[in-house]
Amino acid sequence: MTRLLTLLVAAVLAAPAAAEPLRLTADQAVARALAEGEEVRSARAGVKEAEGRVREAVSVIMPQISGSLSYGRTFDSIYEGLTGGSTADSGLGDVLVNSPFAAANNWTAELTASQVLWDFKVGAALKAARHYKEAALARERETGTDLAFEVRRAYWNAAATEVLVAIAEGGREQAREHAAQVALFHREGTRAEFDLLRAQVDASHQEPVVVAARNARTLAMLDLKRLINLPLDQELQLDTGLSSGMLPVLVEDSTGAPTRGALDAAEATIDLQEQAIRVRQAQDWPSLTASTTLMHQAFPSDQVPNTKDFHRDWQASIRVDVPIFSGFRNHGAADRERALLMQATADRDRLLEETALQVARARAELTRTQALLSSRRETVRQAKRAFELSELRYGNGLSTQLEVSDTRLQMQTAEVDQVQAIRDYLVAIADLERALGHPVKTEVKPIEQISLLSPEEGTR
Repeated sequence: MTRLLTLLVAAVLAAPAAAEPLRLTADQAVARALAEGEEVRSARAGVKEAEGRVREAVSVIMPQISGSLSYGRTFDSIYEGLTGGSTADSGLGDVLVNSPFAAANNWTAELTASQVLWDFKVGAALKAARHYKEAALARERETGTDLAFEVRRAYWNAAATEVLVAIAEGGREQAREHAAQVALFHREGTRAEFDLLRAQVDASHQEPVVVAARNARTLAMLDLKRLINLPLDQELQLDTGLSSGMLPVLVEDSTGAPTRGALDAAEATIDLQEQAIRVRQAQDWPSLTASTTLMHQAFPSDQVPNTKDFHRDWQASIRVDVPIFSGFRNHGAADRERALLMQATADRDRLLEETALQVARARAELTRTQALLSSRRETVRQAKRAFELSELRYGNGLSTQLEVSDTRLQMQTAEVDQVQAIRDYLVAIADLERALGHPVKTEVKPIEQISLLSPEEGTR
């Protein structure tokens, strides 16, 4: 027996400790998603690619320097016969042996440098690359804004399901307590068996409601974990709940004009296409390039040369390239870029209209949810009072079991509607921030004060 207890204690001590649950507020969940989300990482990769394009464009105006070292071995040569006989006696053979024509070993060290002195398309290409980077940065910002909204919506969904589980479990407990009370009245002979059966059936009907609420909470948590890159088996606790009685309210004149990353990306795309047209047009202009080549060659009798075996050759040149006729290829490319510019301009204008519509729609939705929140809160107060009166009436024999069941269902439905209204209100604020492209200034107030505000006062 002692040996068995020892093994059990050792097994418990050797078992890994349970991982601490991760506690996150809504802002912390957004920060985690922005730091580790796949969507943001993909957008950042686009920025890195754009930075590479800028470096490529800059490299064109920088000096181009390259070096090479080569070795060649001649096994047979058409000049081999000239290195012997009377030719050798005249000294011609020595000249050929120490030249590229008949040398057995050929070492060449070469250093080449070139510099673009003038090229009209280089500046336009550099500006186009920079506008491309600006567009990538703006798209990254837009991606972050969209992801922040998705995380906040998932967070409020998960927070709402936690409250809904509590409501469902509370309704089940109330039904069970009422069934126990009816059973007591039945034993005393003051209630009919029909009332008892109906109370028991009503209590049993609450079980599927609890199961459905718990299942919804599990799915909402999984969705939130997916967005914030949290392992699905990691326990997560939400520090920002919906049952605290405090909610954010927009501060007057705090929204400002839209600063969407998508709008900035559209503007940068237009600038990019304008520079692309200049690049195509510059193909018809001449370019000026300076270059120099420093070369050392050696033709040693042995395979490995000495320093004195090398002979230097240094040349420099200035080159002018003048395009004369390209079969209208450049004109066709410029026309294509102009068409892309027209498309980019149309996309920008369409996005401006869509943004204005999204902002107006988000404001209207915020107004609707705030008005609905006020209405739901009053409904909950009335439903709770009706349920209390129905229980009191039933205890005094003035009402039926059906009346108690109906009022409890109405109270539970009102509480669920209020939670959904709070969730919709918070999501509406997040949606307004997404439509604007930046956070809005809010202040936290008790839900009672929010209910007293008119919709216009809460969204100015």
